[in-house]
Amino acid sequence: MGTPLADLAALPLLSGASGTELEAVAGLMEPGYAPASEVLGRQGDDGDAFWLLTEGRVAVTLGDSHVADAGPGSILGELALLRRRPRTATVTAVEDSRFLRGGLAALEKMLEIDLVRSRLRRLASTRLAEDLRPVHVNLPDGTPIVMRPLLPSDRPAIDQALHNMSRDSIRRRFFSAGNPSPALVDYLLDIDYVDHFAWIVFNPENFEGMGTGRYVRAPGDPEAEMAFTTIDRYQGHGLATFLLGAVGATALEAGVTRLVAHTMEDNTAMRRVFTKAGGRARFDEPGLVLVTVDPQAAAGLLDDATRSRIAGAVRDVVTAASLALRV
Repeated sequence: MGTPLADLAALPLLSGASGTELEAVAGLMEPGYAPASEVLGRQGDDGDAFWLLTEGRVAVTLGDSHVADAGPGSILGELALLRRRPRTATVTAVEDSRFLRGGLAALEKMLEIDLVRSRLRRLASTRLAEDLRPVHVNLPDGTPIVMRPLLPSDRPAIDQALHNMSRDSIRRRFFSAGNPSPALVDYLLDIDYVDHFAWIVFNPENFEGMGTGRYVRAPGDPEAEMAFTTIDRYQGHGLATFLLGAVGATALEAGVTRLVAHTMEDNTAMRRVFTKAGGRARFDEPGLVLVTVDPQAAAGLLDDATRSRIAGAVRDVVTAASLALRV
């Protein structure tokens, strides 16, 4: 068994931290051991500590459901500590395991390290996005949909959706008739759920992807750029209008005060959608129009109940980073 300092230095989460920074964290961590089947933390317990797993494997369960396994290098329990809430899952050693255990002071010290803070922010918001309960609603014409945050694991669905789009739809979305490059698809899935948030909508009958809506901004910028994609056979049902409302409601939770979008001059359908939210348009580059929308007006496209459900569903996700920065 290594020392806390040696164990910390070997963790990818703390890669790049200086020796002085690692020593400061190590001084606040305690080594621990859990034989197979021992519970490290139980669902509903106070979130007063987190664990950095250095050896072995643990299982994360929610009620009777197995959520995930975690191995060496994993951090566990940090969300409950960040959010000052009871634990939402149980962590049990699957095999003999060793770990470093820390409290709020240790987490604060880790968050003082820029590289670590950035990694924890991404990890926290992604975990919360994965746990978010999907939103089931009907579009105005009665079409049922299910919506949840876009996840890295959705790449096959995105690839299939792009394959199902007509050349004209691709041109209007990406301003080019050619298929998006793998690098662009990587970017579309590189989401931190705070400065870049994206929704994906599925057909609940066959789980086919129907469309996406997103906003992207520079860190902390009050202005964000939004973009929407709707598969051809699902156009004309009001999906783009619904996604604009969902993006508006989400952006408000992240502190965005202005939404902008570039759209092609001949994309009259999308321009009509923006007009519903009071969008102000001006010509930008040749053939392109820049539209500005108040996120409050965009969110107003949703009925009160749906808007409230979406805002409540994303509140933990989009505030995860600010909680980490304020801890």
